[in-house]
Amino acid sequence: MDTKDIFWSSIGTKLAINAPKYFKLNEVKSADDFMLKFRKNDWKSDVVLFIDECDTLFEANDGIRSSFLGAIRNIKNSKRNYAIWSSVAIGPLNKINVSPFNVNEPFRNPNFTLAQVESLYKDYEDDDKLTIVPEVIKDIYERTNGHAGLVCLCGKAIKNNLEKKLDERRCLDFTLWSSFVASSQLMDRMIMYNTFRNMVCDLLKPDAKDALDLLRSVFLGLFDFVQIYDEEERRLADYLTAKGVLMRENENKFSYRMSSIFVDGLIRQRVIPVLYKSRPTVKVPKTSDGFLKILDVLIEAVRCFDKTIILDGCRNVKVPRESVYDTELIRILVNWIVKDNNFEVNGQCHLIDHAGNDEKDKHYFSDIIIVTSKQKVVLELLASATKNELNEHFERVLHYAEMLSASDIWIVNFSCEDDAAKKPHWPPNDGNFESVNVAHFFHDQKFENVRMSARYISSPGTFSYITDQVIQLQ
Repeated sequence: MDTKDIFWSSIGTKLAINAPKYFKLNEVKSADDFMLKFRKNDWKSDVVLFIDECDTLFEANDGIRSSFLGAIRNIKNSKRNYAIWSSVAIGPLNKINVSPFNVNEPFRNPNFTLAQVESLYKDYEDDDKLTIVPEVIKDIYERTNGHAGLVCLCGKAIKNNLEKKLDERRCLDFTLWSSFVASSQLMDRMIMYNTFRNMVCDLLKPDAKDALDLLRSVFLGLFDFVQIYDEEERRLADYLTAKGVLMRENENKFSYRMSSIFVDGLIRQRVIPVLYKSRPTVKVPKTSDGFLKILDVLIEAVRCFDKTIILDGCRNVKVPRESVYDTELIRILVNWIVKDNNFEVNGQCHLIDHAGNDEKDKHYFSDIIIVTSKQKVVLELLASATKNELNEHFERVLHYAEMLSASDIWIVNFSCEDDAAKKPHWPPNDGNFESVNVAHFFHDQKFENVRMSARYISSPGTFSYITDQVIQLQ
């Protein structure tokens, strides 16, 4: 909106549409009209005015912003003459803590509990005459962390995208839901919401670079609370919390974690690749008939890994966690094969719950899905996996790939243990894992020495093996 007249006319129109009992069309065309409509004598009761997404006001020009805030301030200063008892601005604290919205303490809007999400979706099922299996609802809760906007976003996505795919039983099963979430459709819907679009825009600004460096090295892909002791890092973490990227355990602890799996994925795919642009300079490796040569893609990507982020990922631990490798690999693939070949790359984070709702027995693992016109590839990433963990993932990736109808299945294990490349662990040769490719990457803690061993399908029914091959870094 370019002028105050257009702004106030728009406000007046919205009031007439949403509250026709109190407002008529064209009654509000200026700040004075707005104030006159709320004269105390014209109302039988007090009014509380809620202004949602108020932070978008600060993207308007100075004239519009001053006109609106001035009207609210005048009403506040002459409260006895107006029916408005309170004005509530809704938005990030760092943007709306200005006069006349003088905020002394932030109000942390509580997320939904699992029971509340289940109740909300039960109402949706009853209204639309369908069934959503409990596994889907729990997955929605886990991915959103109960964030009200994201919970509703998932419901809208089901209604607009998945209901039409249901058969006569009208039952949304976990396979259909997983396939949808693995695509870019939900992320595309997220970025259309002002809240998340503004989050991405703010994080791409130069003054957010230090906060992004901290986020990238400490928090991305981590859904347990991390205690921060350094004062400057606390300031940066509080900044990210105000943006909705992180959440703080409570006001008395400087412990933070990613606000949700969905926000984590949004930042990995829509922010990190834009700010950190390094990538291979060679052409994307493909066969003569256009299929991606996945092992060559992985090798070229690892050669371009940011050594600094790998070193930072060793903070307080001997080896980086899975999400450090996952974030780097997604960043490079987006900057390389997406930009050069317009392929689709999506990151997924999954929850393994070994003991019901016991938080101590929850573990997250990462997948990257690559979609081309000829193939769908699943890369399941692990870090320093034991033989038992590898065996568990050999089984799991088959099930997950079947749900997604994937044509190429890869287990990619990164490790600082020397045996990972010298004595690699492969799936059993019992005929059950003939579609599973495996790559083990060993590196030292300084990420100066990288070696690889791989078992991959070189032709139908035939595996080729590479053992302890040196990877030359850029």
